[in-house]
Amino acid sequence: MRKWVYILTLFILIGTFSGCMDTRTVEPTPENEEVEVTLYYASRAYVETGDEKIDKLIPIKKKIKPENNNLHLAMLNELKRAPDEESMATEIFSNITFLSVEVKNNIAYVDVSSKNLNGGSLQEFFVINQIVYTLTELEDIDKVQFLVDGKKAESLMGHFSIDEPLSRE
Repeated sequence: MRKWVYILTLFILIGTFSGCMDTRTVEPTPENEEVEVTLYYASRAYVETGDEKIDKLIPIKKKIKPENNNLHLAMLNELKRAPDEESMATEIFSNITFLSVEVKNNIAYVDVSSKNLNGGSLQEFFVINQIVYTLTELEDIDKVQFLVDGKKAESLMGHFSIDEPLSRE
């Protein structure tokens, strides 16, 4: 009888502790099912004036469909589309190609093609921050590591360091 009490206690403890573990994931969704996500766009007023009192990024909720069952890649490609709101803009131009997005240990590895990857410091600032803020909005991502053509690089466009994973700070 005592043996059964110990076994039952063991199962209860295992169940309790397994419920406390961090199991944040993005549930796979059917490809044709839309998912509501938060995307971050550049503030048009900030881009035009450079006024530091203005928020640089503006969040907007959108429903999108995962691409090839990859919600992360779909989110980045959605950021290339101009937002409907007049107060927002995107600095991630349509000629920038995202090769892949993989998540490991709460870090999103965003692989960008070097083709057409050029621009000034303001554009690079917004490309990096639109992506970092958008992806870290998801529960399974805390940081973003940028790759260029599958390899770590010093910078995307020559102005900001991307050699380590980036967070919102």
